[in-house]
Amino acid sequence: MDRKAERIGEEYFRCSDRERTAFELGIKLGALFHQFVGAPVSKRNMDVLERAIEKTIESQAFVTRVEVHIDPRGYLESSDSVFHEYTTLSGDMIDAKVELEYKGIKAQGRLRYVEELDYPLMYIESLG
Repeated sequence: MDRKAERIGEEYFRCSDRERTAFELGIKLGALFHQFVGAPVSKRNMDVLERAIEKTIESQAFVTRVEVHIDPRGYLESSDSVFHEYTTLSGDMIDAKVELEYKGIKAQGRLRYVEELDYPLMYIESLG
């Protein structure tokens, strides 16, 4: 992002740089989840879908690194039925890390299924 656009954007935020960093991280995790849940996934396209998610999120402002792993959690077990050759991506299948940097402040967030909560949780792992 160019400095002029960054300066203009700052006029709209009434928070510290650290708070802005946390906000940006939350936006990226939410985008990752809501853009891709429901996408068709199969054993043949799982790695391609992981890379596509990474590249899409990496294109957003301030993002420095994205790592995505899809765990089909038994949904893609072999079967004679053609209907079991693919499923749709659900939140419990995604394990993603997003790293970003805003004005020298680094942050890492995570989206992963937490068994004890029975929920795909988005959270901040570190905020510099």
